[in-house]
Order: sequence, then C-alpha cells, then structure tokens
Amino acid sequence: MNQKQSNALDRFRDTLDYELANVEMDFTDSLEALMQRRGVTKSDLARRINTSPAYITKILRGSTNFTLETMVKLVRALDGELHVRACGKEDSAHWFHAIRTGPAMVNHSNIRPAIAKRTQYLLSETAENNDELAAAA
Repeated sequence: MNQKQSNALDRFRDTLDYELANVEMDFTDSLEALMQRRGVTKSDLARRINTSPAYITKILRGSTNFTLETMVKLVRALDGELHVRACGKEDSAHWFHAIRTGPAMVNHSNIRPAIAKRTQYLLSETAENNDELAAAA
C-alpha cells in the first residue's frame, strides 16, 4: 500500500463513521454468538421482540440503525445483559466475559466468587498487568 492510501485509511480510522461501524460489529457479533449459545433463530428472536425476521437479519448484517433501547430488548430477549464500556485512549484495555460452569474462577493470585449481580471489568493501566485482567460475572 502506498503512502497516500495509507494516510487516507488512517484518516478514515479517525472518523466517527469508522468507530460507529466497529461498535455495531462488536454488538452484532456478540448478539449472534448469544443467539447460537441459546439456540435461538432469527425468527424466534423476532417473535420475542415483536418484529419481523427481516428486521433481525438487517440488524445482524449491520444494514440498519438501531437504538440502545432496541439493543437492550434484543439482549434481554436472549436472557442476557448489555454492557457498554468506556476508557481512555491511553489505557491498555482488554474486555471479556467468562462463561462459568464451576463455583469459582481462579486467576493466578486470587479467587473470584462465582455469583455476582453484574459483570465487573478490570482495566490494565500497563502492559505488564495484562495477565491480571479478570471479569467477575
């Protein structure tokens, strides 16, 4: 890729449209994964939120705008929770959720309880702490 193309791509990465597309893809990817885990089809999900399967397809393709309200309805219909996070650009943030099957999660130096109301995320401020990130779900 030449310098001119590279600069145009870098400029696009700094746009609101690029960031919105990434957030939308993150959401739709996680929604589709949750649908698969729950064994829920597009038709099932559409029925649960009183809409058409075509609308669910549009959402999963990223070809329609949707509101936070719609996002919450979709996730709740799958017996899930929607988590929205923010951090500084300078932070080294790695977010994840843990699917629990046992009574506790062991993370190097500590044990986190298996039962909590909401997922708590830890943020690593330095690269050295990356292996200490954990989510207590």
